[in-house]
Amino acid sequence: MANRRQSLSILIVYFIVYALPSLLVTGLPHLGSQVYLIQTLDYLLGAIILGYLAWHHASPNAIEQQPSSWLATLLWGLGGTVIVILGQKLILGLTQLLGQSTASANTNTLLAAGQKYPFFFLAILVGAPIMEEIVFRKVLFGFFTPVTGSIGAAVISSILFSFAHADGHLILYAFIGLFFCWLYRHTGRIQTSMIAHILMNCLAVLPLFWT
Repeated sequence: MANRRQSLSILIVYFIVYALPSLLVTGLPHLGSQVYLIQTLDYLLGAIILGYLAWHHASPNAIEQQPSSWLATLLWGLGGTVIVILGQKLILGLTQLLGQSTASANTNTLLAAGQKYPFFFLAILVGAPIMEEIVFRKVLFGFFTPVTGSIGAAVISSILFSFAHADGHLILYAFIGLFFCWLYRHTGRIQTSMIAHILMNCLAVLPLFWT
């Protein structure tokens, strides 16, 4: 029961964190570029709050009963980064062969904002991945696993993860979500998928510094 209340609190805070910048833009249109600074601080603070809620007096869920060592967690996080990047390239290659666009409006918008306001990369590279792993993997995947089994829970979590990004690449984001669920399940530590998620985003940003 305590974990359920904790999960509900995490979901409520997550929605508030993601809704706040949009609400501020709507209510205070004169903010202009300051909204990016607000969003960065909002995401970083959100990651801290969600982390506190996720681990403060929390009992291990069904996935975390036999966690791997921290060394194995790090190695799987690093190896998982390579696998998820290769998987993305394969899916985008197939998408291109089918004559569909591989461009991501969501990613392009975030990267453009980061190029103009470099501090915003903290939101993309740190705040967002930590919050998403806590919400979509630890909370949703962890909550549904005892109810639907690991596969059903991973599918539900990954579909919601895909819809949350809302840029038309549903299969791509579903694959990422499923793989991160597997990393979490395999090691019993949410830090594994966090490492892979953060590094994946870092590799997406890295080419911007070479141009």
